[in-house]
Formats: sequence, structure tokens, C-alpha cells
Amino acid sequence: MALDPARYSIAWIAPLPIEARAAMCLLDREHVGRFPMQRGDDYVFQAGEVCGHNVVIATLPAGQPYGNGSAAALAAQIKKYFPNLWFGLLVGVAAGLPKLGGSSPRDIRLGDVLVALPDGDSAGLVAYDLGKETEDGFQLLRGGHALAVTETVVRAAIGNIQLRAPDDVNLILPYYEAIKDKRHQTGTFSDPGQDLDQLLSNGNTKAIAIEQREHRPDDQRTRIWYGPIGSGEKLLKNAKKRDELRDRYNLIGVEMAAAGATVSLPVGVIRGVCDYGDERKNKEWHPYAAAMAAAYAKAVLAQIGPRSPAIVNHIPYRRNRNFSGREVQINDLKRMIFIEGRERVAIVGLGGMGKTQIALELAYRVQEVAVDSMEGQHSVFWMPAQSLAAFQQAAIEVMQKLNLGVSDSDNAKEAFRLYLSSKTAGQWLLILDNLDDTAVLDGESDQLDSLRDFLPQSRTGRTLITTRSAQIGEDMAGSDVIELEAMSPGEARALLNNH
Repeated sequence: MALDPARYSIAWIAPLPIEARAAMCLLDREHVGRFPMQRGDDYVFQAGEVCGHNVVIATLPAGQPYGNGSAAALAAQIKKYFPNLWFGLLVGVAAGLPKLGGSSPRDIRLGDVLVALPDGDSAGLVAYDLGKETEDGFQLLRGGHALAVTETVVRAAIGNIQLRAPDDVNLILPYYEAIKDKRHQTGTFSDPGQDLDQLLSNGNTKAIAIEQREHRPDDQRTRIWYGPIGSGEKLLKNAKKRDELRDRYNLIGVEMAAAGATVSLPVGVIRGVCDYGDERKNKEWHPYAAAMAAAYAKAVLAQIGPRSPAIVNHIPYRRNRNFSGREVQINDLKRMIFIEGRERVAIVGLGGMGKTQIALELAYRVQEVAVDSMEGQHSVFWMPAQSLAAFQQAAIEVMQKLNLGVSDSDNAKEAFRLYLSSKTAGQWLLILDNLDDTAVLDGESDQLDSLRDFLPQSRTGRTLITTRSAQIGEDMAGSDVIELEAMSPGEARALLNNH
């Protein structure tokens, strides 16, 4: 199933496989399918929904060297491929740079989260090896401010989380708890434990000299640090060099991708601490650190309301240009659905009375925003309900129109329900046409599924049912039923004159 790049507005860049796996685990819903590709497209993207946003997850191909150059190429193709990109997040692991002494100590621990933000004259992201050598020493290009600035909305979301410090971590822990026991290639995302968190004293990697730091209480296990993050081309495994960079640029961490990514795409940089940039650097803490960074990224997206949902209409019948009469019933429907906000309304009447034609005319008026009482545009989904098979086929067509592929047709009904129940769907009108059979609505003894099982629930959705059965009308809509009677003589004459 093909996915539409135009529907995705947020890029979650996770260069390493473990970082991408953490991101995938935090999707609220994975979008099944693939983006169309052509010669020159070098990356395969994953996609899904996070906090109401359509998100694309981008990672480096297997075996590709990690660094700013690779990140720059990835970001450039993301920007080119997704035309409606709003902003990006660069999420993964980094080396933390503790500073235990001085007037402003920073007791950064493994598993803590680092968020790139400017601090005084320091840039939020410092390309510490990008610049020029002069007689006065190495000078950063434009003082380290040469990189693209993170989108204002991302900085606002980060600021909103930061306001809650030191309790800001409470916003991310539920997301981490949801994935800590999920599997990746070599294990889970669980915490390796504070006993294994060892910081070498004075950068001494020859003798085993460990800084003595008390364990944090369990309810204060993780901290979030805000400040400048350094980005360079070389893997840092030198405690002396690490401390020099920390003190020169006031860095809280260093990594190897952000300077490249921000050449093409302004991203928010979020990193989990997996080591201290010394010779003890290893991958033992990567899963836990990646998961904590991903949890913070999801908290950022939760702070940002999704853009207005796209309006999608699925009306398989042409409008009847000869429609006339029944204005009383249409006005009643408009009042009940869009003014009074009734969640379900039913039209009940014998066959041939015009139930479907009334619903069809209302659908087109909604599509044209020709209903005065509507607040904003509504998507319209017309679903035949005479059989479960007809409903399922329509669900497949809707999923295709939404570019939300499903793995097989049996999943289409559930995917339809989940989509309309989500915030992503926005405001909608669902029309269930010809729901005449209680066996379809509630299933039969030898039938596992019933149509009722696949009806969405949403505060922003409304459902109109057409049925011959007064029992079904009352069951589905309670007292919100319009009983259709024969046309008046005047309506009948007007209808004949239009043909």
C-alpha cells in the first residue's frame, strides 16, 4: 500500500538502529505501507501517528558510517521528499559531560536527557570542529551560531516542559514505562542500573579511579538537562579532550549528527546520555538512553497541537441535481447534527421514500460547507451498511484514500474505526446507508463480527443512519429519529417538474 509523503509534517530523525527502534515502539499507530520510490531515493522511511501528528521516522541505511556527513545527506532528502514538513526532531544518544565542581555543578548521569538550548552567548548547538585556525587559536564559524535555528514551536514546547522542572521528568516517564520491556535486537530498553554508572575521576582511564557519587532515589532516577550540545565529526573517547570542550563552550553533551542535520533542516536536538566520552565508551547503555530521549521527544509532540486535519470525502454517488423538496427534513438534520450536536441521528422510512437521497443531499451540502450551523469543515464518509461485506469494501476504499494502508482486508474495518476515533480525523460526518438488518448490526450466532464493533467513537464525529427498521433507528439514535412520511402534494409536483 502506497503512503503519501504530503500527509507527513514531522520528521523524527533517529540515525542509529536502536534509536529508530525506540521511536517505532512509541508510535501510537503505525502506518502500514511504503512510500513510493524512484531512482535517487536512498532512504526507506517508516511512518505512523504520535499524539495526533503524522510522523516519518528516518534512520541511516544498515552499514552506513555514522556522522555529520551522513546526517546531512539524510536530512537533505527528508526536506526534498516531504513537501509539507513542519519541523524535525533529532533524537538519540550522546555523551554526557558532567561537571561536579565549581559554582554551577552538573551531576549528569547515564540515562539522563540532554536538550539543546542556547545558554547566554552560547548557541544551543555548537559545531565545535567547524571553523578556522588563526594565530589566536581555533575560532568557531560565526561563534558557533552558523547552524539552522530550531523551529519556534519546538522551542516553545520544550520551554513548556522546562517550566515544570524539576518535575519535568514526570511528563516523560509514562512514555518510557510503556516501552521499557519491549524487545529490540539484543534485549529490552530497561535501565542497566546505577551500580553500573561509573564516572572516571579526573579523566584517568589507566587506574580504576571512580568518582564516588551517591545513588539517586528511585523517584529522582532521571534528570533533564538544558543547554548547549556539541556536535563533531570524530567519536570522542578522550576524557581530557571532553573536559576541554565542556569548559570552553559550556557544553552539557557531545554527539556526531546534529551539525550535519541542521544544514538542511532545523531540528530540535534531544539526546539520552549513554556514556561520558572517555575510553570506557560502549553500547551497554544505548537502549536505555535512546528510550529516554524518545520519551522526551514524544512529550514534546504532546505539547504541540496537531495541524488542522485534512478534509477527506468519500461519497461514492453523484449528486442528484434534480433533488427537490424535503427541506423540512434536511433542516431538521442540520439542526440536530450541527447545532444541537446529537452524536447519532436516524432517518426511518419505507423503501423508496427517499432516505438515501436526503442523506446524499446533506452530504454534498456538508462537503460544500453549505450548512450555516457548521463550525468548520467536516469530512464525509459514506458507508453502505446493507451487509458487513459492503461496509468492509468501503472501509478499504477509505483507507486507500487516506493513504493509510492495511495489511489485509480483514483489518480495514478496525483501521477505519481507529482512524475516525482519533484526533487526526478531525470533524466528520459518517453516513450509514441502508442499515436495515439487525443481523448485520449485531452479528449472527455463526458470525464473529458485527457492524456495531466497528463504529467509531469521537467527540468531533457525527453519525447519520438511514434504515427501514424503526427498531434499529431507536437502538442506534434513541429519540433522535426522523420518521419519513410520503411527500406532500406540493413536494411531489416539484419533484416531477424537475425531471
